This record gives sequence, structure tokens and C-alpha cells, in this order.
Amino acid sequence: MKYKIDAYIVDDHAMFCEGLMEAVNRSETVRVSRCFTSFRDCRAALVQRCPDVLLLDISIPERQRETEPAPECGDGIAFCQWVTGAYPKVKVVALTIHDEYAVIRRMLDSGVHGYVLKSAPVEELLTAIEHVWKGQRYISPAVENIIRQTGSKAVRLTQPEQKILEDVCQGYSNPEIAERLRLSAETVKWYRKRLLAKFGVKNTVNLVALVLKEHILPDGGE
Repeated sequence: MKYKIDAYIVDDHAMFCEGLMEAVNRSETVRVSRCFTSFRDCRAALVQRCPDVLLLDISIPERQRETEPAPECGDGIAFCQWVTGAYPKVKVVALTIHDEYAVIRRMLDSGVHGYVLKSAPVEELLTAIEHVWKGQRYISPAVENIIRQTGSKAVRLTQPEQKILEDVCQGYSNPEIAERLRLSAETVKWYRKRLLAKFGVKNTVNLVALVLKEHILPDGGE
């Protein structure tokens, strides 16, 4: 019998996990043996047995992680770093909706072996799994195109996002930013969430730290 690459899925959407597991298991090369909806559950399973490949959603809601210790089970980027450090034989493929350059770059820097968008067909995911299992890195064409187009560490932001980022880094609160920019507090809150997503961080403290550390002051709006 031909060996099938053993894979785990980590994604907080149970229905997505089940559907993907069914689709992948129709292939002749890969078998998803387990699905997890939290980093904590996956970590516990890895202690018992490791798969060949781990398909990892990098943005699981905070409520899934409230009782998990840092840094092993922080956000998906931190979890990827932990997995690749603790279990170097496990190949990690990011399977995510995130197509922001900052998130892609930070995930690649974390040691991920593959990066595939959830909009990709199953056939592409199978190709990614086979590539990383053989020791090769796989970056989907769509993601490679984003990397080429960006070509620098700069994150492209709209003019309101850039102004709000500057105010956030100066320590202004949402109400203060709203007053300064003549926006509603809810609008400012929404922009803050967009900024966290674009920079691939989970809170404002990490956002400011990243911007200051890497001197990321966007070079203009869109």
C-alpha cells in the first residue's frame, strides 16, 4: 500500500475542518488524521504523536486561548515558532485568509514551510503538502505575487489608517483620535482592528513595538 502523508489541521472553524478533511482524504497522497480547533489541543496531541505536516490557521480568536500559557500557544505565528522549534521534523503549512505582506513576512520569518491562502483549490494545497514533506518550501503563486509587488518592509495603508497608526504610536486613545480626526470612536476602533490584521499582531502593544522596532512608518497612503 502506498504511504500517505499524515496531516493535522488546526482551525477554529469546525465545519471548515471537516470539509477540508473530507476533500483532502479523497487524494491518493495525503491523509488528514486529526483536526483541532485550538492551539492548546493541538499542542497536547503533538506531545503524544506528530504528523508529517501541520496545516495551521494563524488567526484563532482570543477566546480559544485564554487559558493557554505563552509563548507556546500565543497567536499562530508564535505557535508556528514553537512547533518548528520543538518538533523540527513536522512541516508547517500556513492555511489562512491573510494576504497582507506584513503577516506573510512574519510567518515566513517564524519558520513556516509553506503558505497557502484559503481561497486556493484543494489541488494546490495537496501540492504544498507534498512539497514541504519532501523538504521543499512552498509559497502559493498568489502569495509570491504579493511579495514581489510589495518588495519592501513597508505596509501599504490608506490615508486614514496611516494617520491613526501615527496617533496610536503617540499614545492617543480611541476617543482622542476620534476627536483629532473628526471620526466616531467606533470608526477608530474598526481601523485599529484593520491595523492589527495588516501588521499581523494581536494587540496595540505589539503593534507599537513592531512599528518602532522595524521603523515601519508607511511610505504613503493608497
